[in-house]
Amino acid sequence: MRKKLLAQHNIRSLFTTRSVQYLFAALDAPHRVIIVSNRSGNYQLHAADFHTGFHRQITNAKHGALFGSISSDGQNVYILSDTSGAEYGHFVRIPFKGGKSVSVTPDLKLYFSYSVSTNDNAETVCFTAALDNKNKIFAVRKNKSGEYHARELYSASTSLSEPICAPDGSVVCVAETNMDTGKSQLVFLPTAKGARTVHSRQFNAVMPLTFSRAQNKKVILTLVRYNNWYRPAMYDVTLGRTTEIHHSLFRGDVWALSWDEARHQLVLCDVYCAEQKLYVYDIHTKRLKRIGPKTGSFNFHFGSAALRQDGSLLVRWSDFNTSPRLIAVHAPRYDTWSEILEWAGDVSSCYVAKNIRTKSSDGEQIQMWVARPHGTKAPMPFVIDVHGGPHGVTLDEFSPEAHAWLKNGFGYCAPNYRGSIGFSRKFERKIYGNPGHWEVEDVVAARNWLVRNGYADPKYITIYGWSWGGYVTLLALGTYPELWSSGIAGAGIADCVAQYEDEPAYFRVQDEERFRGTPETARARYVRSSPITYVKRIQSPLLILHGEHDVRCPPRQMRRFIDALKKHGKRFDIEWFKSGHTGEFTDTNLRVRLIDRAIRFALSEQKR
Repeated sequence: MRKKLLAQHNIRSLFTTRSVQYLFAALDAPHRVIIVSNRSGNYQLHAADFHTGFHRQITNAKHGALFGSISSDGQNVYILSDTSGAEYGHFVRIPFKGGKSVSVTPDLKLYFSYSVSTNDNAETVCFTAALDNKNKIFAVRKNKSGEYHARELYSASTSLSEPICAPDGSVVCVAETNMDTGKSQLVFLPTAKGARTVHSRQFNAVMPLTFSRAQNKKVILTLVRYNNWYRPAMYDVTLGRTTEIHHSLFRGDVWALSWDEARHQLVLCDVYCAEQKLYVYDIHTKRLKRIGPKTGSFNFHFGSAALRQDGSLLVRWSDFNTSPRLIAVHAPRYDTWSEILEWAGDVSSCYVAKNIRTKSSDGEQIQMWVARPHGTKAPMPFVIDVHGGPHGVTLDEFSPEAHAWLKNGFGYCAPNYRGSIGFSRKFERKIYGNPGHWEVEDVVAARNWLVRNGYADPKYITIYGWSWGGYVTLLALGTYPELWSSGIAGAGIADCVAQYEDEPAYFRVQDEERFRGTPETARARYVRSSPITYVKRIQSPLLILHGEHDVRCPPRQMRRFIDALKKHGKRFDIEWFKSGHTGEFTDTNLRVRLIDRAIRFALSEQKR
């Protein structure tokens, strides 16, 4: 009993160590940031000013909080306020230094959304929202009475990116993607009534990041996909001309973390085959300098690099053995760095995570990370952890779940299947038109490599995943039933038709692109790609973990799957938890409980 309690304590410490998940910096005041950290217990939003040392916790959500926005001037923070973790609510505005929160959309119904963009003085707020089965763009301003009023600027059944707001608030820019062609265009939406909407030429793919802050300079920093890879580019609004930022050292998708116009400087991150390189790029001289740690991983969304007064850059960093923390990359040379102790945890281990390549069933090279407990050489029980997304990627990064499996005697494997980013457009889009198939083939290839090379005991291989990873887990259990000793699916998709019917428009248009149609126009694809279609073939015991308030992977489709499991006499356990889709990532007690349940389930099946 004492040994069991000690093991549980060790697992818990992996999740409670101080950790930073995300960093969001203000455009015009990049020393002011929102930090998503678990320093108070659950992951919550914190405001921090790296000029003055000011810090305060913004949210105290029951199940934690993961998303927020900071105004361009750094004076206000915006969060989507909901009560159940279901991710439907209203954006509220909260002063950076503290004060009363105010809804900025009191006249709208509840909507699904992630973030907002503001103009320079935050008098105009814009955002994309899933509402009334459409994706819509809204602009919010105060009226003469001081009340907030949201005006709908655009409505579409297509995919809309998060919008950006011009510095003077006169125009909002959003990328719209045509589901039939896969092409994107920039749409410029005037915030004044009666003005004309303007569409750009088409791109293979485009993401607007920010307007230039310089007066009379109508230029947007974007990401544009050229051939196989994303590259930063400047789009001249007046001329309709795009200028790519390129360099011979770029290899993968190159993401922009920040744009310092005063220093003519971009902070860039090159993501290539599950490895990252951080750079500073001088726009005038076109000089590229690699900076920061040479191993590990960083956030690579726009706004994920903050700035100190001396020009030093603040970024989030971790590697497989080191918990996520903020580091300062010191100016002016950017060749040294140090931890920000206030935002650093104390987990440090010495597992060897090998970067492995193997071939899938069609000969495509698949990358995966493989780690074993210290001193292990003989074949052993393994867990294959399938990441979510599908357009995610597992990097050289710290995962408390991975360490929990390793501490309990499992080997650990995390494959980057087709659909993962950073391996080329062809690799990422291979799953379109046949969702689930190549993901499963690639995970099976990873499993077979582990067996063939003497890492895994073929009798004891657990497949495990959350969200899209949970979907792939369920599909693999039904299509390759003899390969797994057990399966664990968290917040997964089990019935693609019912999923489509219940999900927000934000995700529905993504499914229309992946399945190349709706359940009405492409029903055969939805059925072929649904785990429920193969439920009769499942042989392995299954553990299902699902949130009662999950709107991304709604509960009804999972309940249909559970009914089918019961009908066919399959062995399974189910735990419903009282949270939405993000609760498993933000609620520390819930995370510990669920990983403990998963590991105990996998261990119990080894003893049968």
